[in-house]
Amino acid sequence: GAQAHCTTQSATVVHSMAEQRHASQVVTISAAAGALVEYLPGPMILFPHANLRTTLDIVLAPRATLFVAEAFLVHDPTGQGQRFGSLISETSMRRPDGRLLCRDRLWITGDEQTLAAPGVLSHFQAQGTVWVLSSSALPELLTGVRAALRSVSGLYAGASTLPNQAGVWARLLASDALMLNRGLRAAWSEVRRVLTGQGIEERRKAGWV
Repeated sequence: GAQAHCTTQSATVVHSMAEQRHASQVVTISAAAGALVEYLPGPMILFPHANLRTTLDIVLAPRATLFVAEAFLVHDPTGQGQRFGSLISETSMRRPDGRLLCRDRLWITGDEQTLAAPGVLSHFQAQGTVWVLSSSALPELLTGVRAALRSVSGLYAGASTLPNQAGVWARLLASDALMLNRGLRAAWSEVRRVLTGQGIEERRKAGWV
């Protein structure tokens, strides 16, 4: 089957905006039977008062394999501790016939009290999500991803299987972009090893995954 690796040139900055406005990003990925697709965009960097909505729609045929790693960073270039406005993110995975396999929805605001709550961001500044959509080697994938995440010092992360035997996923929290990148890269390398027998290689693109 076909194999594709998709990324971006760099991170995407979501600048400050008026309270009632928002930036929007919609991505659709379709993977046919036998395909191996990797989608690893650079992180979305949320500036103070930024409002972002992201939608990722995945259409996955049986026997297709997809690896996705997404990330969001919080950054105030003024150093005054200002927060972003809101982040709404939705990821859906379906079969070609429209049957829903699983869906993840995330909606948080930049309110300091909200971000400090357990299970949101606490003191962390970076968040990432890994999706491994595959119907094969699920126990080995889950064990490998968990071990890879544990190998990154200071990373706060958890991994589990997805509903309907759709694959494995993990969510990561890190104190900065470098730590988050190490976690995503460790997970990516382990998934590559399990699915293809080979890890990842260094590439010319610097700074992210």
